[in-house]
Amino acid sequence: MATPMTNATCMDLPTIITAVTAIVSVIIATIALIQTHRQYKDGIQPQLSMKLLEYDGFLYLQIKNTGGLAAKNIRVNVLKVENNGASNQLNLGRLFKQSFELYPEEIVQDRVALFGASIADDAFPQIVLKAEYSVGKRKKTIKLQRTITFVSAYAEKIAADVNMNMSNIESSARSIARAVVRTANYLDGNQVYYSDELNILSGKSLANDLHNTLRQSEEPVKSREETIRAAIGSERTEIPNADA
Repeated sequence: MATPMTNATCMDLPTIITAVTAIVSVIIATIALIQTHRQYKDGIQPQLSMKLLEYDGFLYLQIKNTGGLAAKNIRVNVLKVENNGASNQLNLGRLFKQSFELYPEEIVQDRVALFGASIADDAFPQIVLKAEYSVGKRKKTIKLQRTITFVSAYAEKIAADVNMNMSNIESSARSIARAVVRTANYLDGNQVYYSDELNILSGKSLANDLHNTLRQSEEPVKSREETIRAAIGSERTEIPNADA
């Protein structure tokens, strides 16, 4: 005959199993949440991606933060350049003599050496460097040492400051146009301005001019009005002002 204690124990067994299962599920879920959070934090940590590029006879190191957080107090110490043809000497820019910071997707670049390739010397350079930066509010310091190999693809050419004054482009284009028109006027014996938008075909050639030089006297130079009227075939055409 079962005692009251035995009956109570049998009745509580399913409840105990359910409770234990729930506790285990909570523990597993908590561990999974912690791992997911840790993976998320690792995924958004600053990541310094580096490329070694050549532009206009110099090697440049390009650094990009591909992570999701800012990298601060970055210092890059370039130790040496190798396999650089006849030039294995460093020629470092200011970037590598100071600390800087990069926020996500930001890029910096500066000179590291002369490109040593020539007709006599082949080059496929690489540089060895040490870098460190701090992360987060606690300013945890990350240190690394890397070897960066040269990227020779044309599509990876560096975006450099060419010191171009855009305000002078229009003036330079006008000067070139005037020079071309003066040359054409001299060769054709006409007079037109660079602002005259006419497709005037030359009725002369250098070969004919050379053949006729000794046999003919000089031809008078046509005025601008005569040139334009001859080109469009009208005697009543109003000639536009050159300054318009």
